[in-house]
Order: sequence, then C-alpha cells, then structure tokens
Amino acid sequence: MARTAFVTGSSQGIGAATARTLGAQGWRVIVHYGGSRDKAEALVAEIRESGAAAELVGGDLSDPGAPRVLAAEVAALCPEGLQALVLNAAVMPASDIATCSEETFDRIVAVNLRAPFFLLQALGPVLEDGARVVFVSSLTARRVTGGVAAYATMKGGTETLVRRAAQELGARGIRVNAVAPGTTATGPIARWAETPAGFEAIVRDQALKRVAEPDDIAGPIAFLLGDAARWITGAVIPVDGGALL
Repeated sequence: MARTAFVTGSSQGIGAATARTLGAQGWRVIVHYGGSRDKAEALVAEIRESGAAAELVGGDLSDPGAPRVLAAEVAALCPEGLQALVLNAAVMPASDIATCSEETFDRIVAVNLRAPFFLLQALGPVLEDGARVVFVSSLTARRVTGGVAAYATMKGGTETLVRRAAQELGARGIRVNAVAPGTTATGPIARWAETPAGFEAIVRDQALKRVAEPDDIAGPIAFLLGDAARWITGAVIPVDGGALL
C-alpha cells in the first residue's frame, strides 16, 4: 500500500509542487485547498493521471474550527494511519508594525501558526509511529525584510514549534523538521520576478543568481520525508539560494 502524505495549502505554489513531487515518488497525496478548489481539483486529476493516488479536502484555515474538521476528514481517509504531514498553508499580506490592522494580524496568526499547531495536535493520533512532519517556514524568520513584520513573527514561532514538536514526538520515532525558503516565484512574486527591477531585488543578496521556483523547495521537502533523512529532526533547513550567507 502506498504511503500517504497530507499537504496543506497544496492547490498552488510550493504546496502544489510538493504534491506533484510526492506523487511522482509513489506517495498517495491528500491535497488541501483553502479557496482555490478548481486548481486543487485539477491537481488531483493530474496526479491521478500520472498513476499515483490523490484525494481532496478543503477548509479555510482562518476558521478556528477548521483544523479539527480537516483532521477528522484526513483520519477518515487514512484508517491505517498517516505517514507524512506537510504544513505549508500560509498567508502573507502586508503587515508592518506601523500599519498592520488587528484583523490582518489575527488572520496571519490563525493561518500561519494556530492552524498548523492544532492540525498537528489533532492529527497526532493519526500519524503512525515513525511518521515524518515538515513545516514550511521562511527566510523572513531570520532575516529582516520590509513590510512583513507579523508574518515573519509567525514564522519565528513556526521554527520554535518545530523544535518543541520534534522533542515531544521523538519517542514515537516521528521526525519533525522545516524548510525555510527565500523568495520564490509564486503568485504575484512570480510576475514581479520577471521584471528587471524585481529580478535584481531578489538576487542581489543571493549567492545563486536566479529566482527560486516552487520545485526548488519541493525537492528538499521530499528529502526530509524520505528515508535518507532518517537521522534529522528538529532542524530548519535554509532553502534560499545562499541568501543568508
């Protein structure tokens, strides 16, 4: 039987690339969408056409009750247990300290920190012993960039959660790690990166002078879910083209 991975926020961007990569490696993938159901359905069809198994679940992670509902749906799809969990879903609105509204702040907290915390809690009994968990953090947790103070704060919290979860779940052989991408060509950033000014701004401080694609992040996520990473836990892996050097 194929191993099953649940990937949050996988209708597009890094999440979709991760779902495709895992499908190509023979995983059964549970694709999750927040608001882009059409894209998620198309991705599930694509994965199935490639010969892998895929399922679809939906839920707005800004809703406080969504993690419990999603966990119940995933549990129903995995009566024999879940082998991998990728906590990727995130929102990144402008959130500098001077102008971030309470509503925006609360949404960032709900999606980027509260939801993964309670998804991990609710799915704990579903994860089989020896399962693998990967969070998607961000370069912004370690490097100051303008306009995303609240988002960066939540990603700092993510990295603390990774270490705590690795400690708590280690007795069951469950590994918990994270990747921390730099600027990646998803959504509006992809369009900005195609402009000369955008490209220069992105690569200026990177050792590797190109813009990351979602597949560049999906590969390290898949590695952390694989057996070759069996002795890695509690780690946050920079996947930023050398932006922190």
